Amino acid sequence: MSAVATSTSRRVPELLAPAGDWDAMRAAVANGADAVYFGLDNFNARHRATNFRQDDLPQIMAYLHAHNVKGFLTFNTLIFSDELPAAVDYIRSISAAGVDAVIVQDLGLAWLIKTMAPTLHVHGSTQMTLTEPRGIEFVRRVLGVERVVLARELSIDDIKRISAATPMELEVFIHGALCVAYSGQCLTSEALGGRSANRGQCAQACRLPYDLIVDGREKDLGDKAYLLSPQDLAAYALVDDLAACGVVSLKIEGRLKSAHYVAATAQTYRAALDAAEANLRFHISNQQRADLEQTFSRGFTHGFLSGVNHQRLVAARFPKSRGRKIGTVTRITPRSIEVHLPAKPAASAAGELKPGDGIVFDEGHPEQDEQGGRILAVRQKSRDTIELEFRRGDVNLAAISVGAIVWKTDDPALRKRLEHSFSRDRVVHRTPVDATVRAHVGQLLTIRFGDIEVRWDRPLERAQKFPATKEMLREQLARLGDTPFELRELTCDLAGGPMIPKSVLNDLRRQAVEQLLRRREQEHAIIAPNALNELRTSIANCKSQITNPQTHLLVRTLDQLDAALALDHDLRPSTIYCDFEDVRRYREAVARCNAAKMPVALATMRIVKPHEDGWLNQLLDCAPDAVLVRNLAALSFFAERAPHLPLIGDYALNIANELTAQIFADQNLIRMVPSYDLNWRQLAAMLSRFDPARFECVVHQHMPMFHMEHCVFAHVLSEGKDYRDCGRPCEKHEVDLRDRVGQPHPLIPDAGCRNTVFNAQSQSAAEFIPRMRNLGVRHFRVELLREKSHEVAPLIKRYADVVAGRSDAKTAIRSLRVLNQLGVTRGTLDRE
Repeated sequence: MSAVATSTSRRVPELLAPAGDWDAMRAAVANGADAVYFGLDNFNARHRATNFRQDDLPQIMAYLHAHNVKGFLTFNTLIFSDELPAAVDYIRSISAAGVDAVIVQDLGLAWLIKTMAPTLHVHGSTQMTLTEPRGIEFVRRVLGVERVVLARELSIDDIKRISAATPMELEVFIHGALCVAYSGQCLTSEALGGRSANRGQCAQACRLPYDLIVDGREKDLGDKAYLLSPQDLAAYALVDDLAACGVVSLKIEGRLKSAHYVAATAQTYRAALDAAEANLRFHISNQQRADLEQTFSRGFTHGFLSGVNHQRLVAARFPKSRGRKIGTVTRITPRSIEVHLPAKPAASAAGELKPGDGIVFDEGHPEQDEQGGRILAVRQKSRDTIELEFRRGDVNLAAISVGAIVWKTDDPALRKRLEHSFSRDRVVHRTPVDATVRAHVGQLLTIRFGDIEVRWDRPLERAQKFPATKEMLREQLARLGDTPFELRELTCDLAGGPMIPKSVLNDLRRQAVEQLLRRREQEHAIIAPNALNELRTSIANCKSQITNPQTHLLVRTLDQLDAALALDHDLRPSTIYCDFEDVRRYREAVARCNAAKMPVALATMRIVKPHEDGWLNQLLDCAPDAVLVRNLAALSFFAERAPHLPLIGDYALNIANELTAQIFADQNLIRMVPSYDLNWRQLAAMLSRFDPARFECVVHQHMPMFHMEHCVFAHVLSEGKDYRDCGRPCEKHEVDLRDRVGQPHPLIPDAGCRNTVFNAQSQSAAEFIPRMRNLGVRHFRVELLREKSHEVAPLIKRYADVVAGRSDAKTAIRSLRVLNQLGVTRGTLDRE
């Protein structure tokens, strides 16, 4: 690291590191993390990590606090109704162990935690999809959340705006993998495999190859195939800027990654933060960058922190960690490979490779059968060429082409060096403690460490030869060893030349330190042990009147709207929702609905950023009968600006249990859509504990899978980095992403230039409609995507007949499969 002086001092953010197992936790602590976040074997968003057990909690927190490090527990999945009693048990264990904070996605869970244990801090997970001040203030004011982890799609300018508009503590990701979809809004794994990302079971479909289908034809993209696989975030150069924004915590992603990765990232970002604290500007060294690349790298960018750049975010050549790029193959012999090195000193590049290092040859073909192995020998051929030799049979040299890129994937020496960094138990951060000694002959010796007071129970005697001095007292009291404390100021009140045995000082020092440590381990009091039952009782008492079943329809074009308005009277929906890419057409849509005496609701975008109130104002100016709300920002906006305007909460609010439902009912939502993560058993459990008439169940749709800030249109159909220079190809072309099994998933932009990938197959809950009706559900929604005008009436008729009881559900499903060329699935309700 090199550094130069910068301007005035500022509060330096904490460094928050991940731990998926004990080795990673020790690596984080030994390499300078101020706090560590970790998960248990249930209710956390990294289900595939090793994780810890519930009965490990006391040991974990004792270890962290003994090293002056905070421990944050990830409790960051949606919680289903039948799981709430188990969540209560978790809250008890978490509180008793003295966990410093829990990281939470589910709003109902946050309410439950704060009701049971008010002193237990709640941090809003990035899974809450918080992107602007109104939503952040909502979780602070309504739920008592003390900190939020901001969405990774925000720029530093966005973060500045948020910081200026809320007193909430802000936490920002600084390094690691980037999800292509907004966290908390990705339904891909759920839609394609029944493995919900909101439940910690992401199948990483974003790391798979896709063909680009433009206007019905495949577009050749050369070696680009991984169109949804972002490069990794590495924002060490932005630490100063984020500190200046008022960010309180910089977070390293990686609970699925190795202890070596945790050690390398913690070392580098500790150095960057120490430089910031000393008013020095951080410049990463070659070794630090090499360590970051070698331990895990898909290529590094600033993500969205420096603004949107669709050309830089996704390289699209490979989806996994590659390590260090060494050079390109120039010649192949029967026993060796010659590699051309990039334009840098040959000693540096050649010196990176050693016998025993692992390498791989990248041919640039999707899902290639890559060749690679461990090096037997390295020879310098010229200033910019090296020769690599392998053991016979280890590498199929005939399968390697001239021009292949050579990556170093493993470095045993680096692993050994990083392991050494956490092989010894040491305390990196020590808390300064001031001490006071009062020693008067004939009185009791009193020592205070901070506000802890200890005494010797015998009156002090006058020393015959060596009375106590301040120097002697400092020497003994400063021996704090492996404790998380260090002696700062010592104040002495000595009278009469007292004699104080060193053994007494040592004993009193140990007593004081033990009391200081016990204070850190104080548990959070459970003040409402029966909170769940009490909350459920109050919720169960709120039931609305039973009404006739109603069908609602969501349209995405004016042509679909006209077809819906032309339906026969017995097929007309009770409400039409308009969800248009171009919000400028909303005014015309409202006018057509008003002319047809059809109630109309306008849909907000899934995401609202700090500078995007204008989109919400446009909706309000169109004077709709209601608004379909998809985020906390819009909920708060319309509650402020139009308190009498009816609001319906959509699926993006992630309502998965009765507690979350009650939170939104208290905000006067007239209806709400259950989370798409629920199967039938889980949905039925929630409907049995909350007024079912307040729910609107989507019974036909193409599942919205990825919702992304990244614009695939701009990336592959233009050379522009954002909407200002991309030429808006989204307005000229219809695009699908075709997966490995041949399914063409529609790619749809919205007004904010964000993209949604929809499932190619529609899913139908027609077979569940009679069961929903029996439980008291009265509102059912059908959603259109790319249906043509002539397809609207037959589709609506199938569902309207089932909802009204005029048709058998199984018959409807069979006819729907005839209507849809790509097929209709029974969807997530049918899964366990």
